[in-house]
Amino acid sequence: MADTPLISVVIPCYQAADTLPETLATVFSQDYPHVEVVAVDDGSTDDTTNILAGYGDRLITQRIPNSGGPSRPRNVGVEHATGEYVAFFDSDDLMLPGKLKAQAAVLADRPEVDFVFTDFRMIDPEGAVLTERFLDTYRNFRNHCSKTDQPDLSRLDGAHAYHELIRANFIGTSSVMVRRDKLVAAGGFDETLHNGDDIDMWLKLARTGAAFAFLDRPYHDYRKVPGGISARGWRRLPSAIRVRERQRPHVTDPETLTILDRALHRMHLAHAWGLRGEGRFAEALPVYREVVARHWTWSGFKGLMLTRLQLLFSRTR
Repeated sequence: MADTPLISVVIPCYQAADTLPETLATVFSQDYPHVEVVAVDDGSTDDTTNILAGYGDRLITQRIPNSGGPSRPRNVGVEHATGEYVAFFDSDDLMLPGKLKAQAAVLADRPEVDFVFTDFRMIDPEGAVLTERFLDTYRNFRNHCSKTDQPDLSRLDGAHAYHELIRANFIGTSSVMVRRDKLVAAGGFDETLHNGDDIDMWLKLARTGAAFAFLDRPYHDYRKVPGGISARGWRRLPSAIRVRERQRPHVTDPETLTILDRALHRMHLAHAWGLRGEGRFAEALPVYREVVARHWTWSGFKGLMLTRLQLLFSRTR
């Protein structure tokens, strides 16, 4: 054990009674020999608390008042973790065989790497695979990956990771393993963010020089459930916009500023489109106005004009 670094698997749990036993079974069945599991019950009112209690000392369990998002339980989990490496995992995902061993090997063999993420599959609530490799469609970050002597492993330096994360979050939280000291030095997840705290942390690590590595194999199943994060679509955009806007004080070079402005334009435009599509014309109108004022495009101008007409029509009916 002395030569095998301890991995702390941090699992935030909220109303997770239906999925938690299956999730934990996939974690406990990993073939890595030195693992502690830190489960943080975020004020659940279903049977989550009793399920966690049933595992006894196989888990490090903490219960906190409901915080309204995953950032607080993740921070509490890291505070109680004692491992050299921290792996984050959601309470409704399934860990595929070999995940912890493969990621720990990267960190152990490559001291220059701080952060390892992997590809993953998407499954439906019954476990049927919807997407075999979720990151196959995320091509931009791959263009900046440097190959290694391991066929499925590539390196991604912090500067390129930062640029690409501004464009899109290609890192699934349950795919992450990171050196605990780097995580602590970054100051923890921002608890004012009830959504987007994960990419906010990845951006923070990237801009402060962390070195990323990508294992191009699916190592967990991400469960797509009705009402879940993946089903919220454009409704998540205000949080995504807020996270990107927070990068402005850290952006000094013209190239990164251009990337940031273009990403924000796309997100504002998509947010306005979503509001208009739901018939929320009074909310969509100021968003479209801001989009056009910042950067005139035909799609923005067209959306603005249509929204004005639809709002006028709705008020005269």
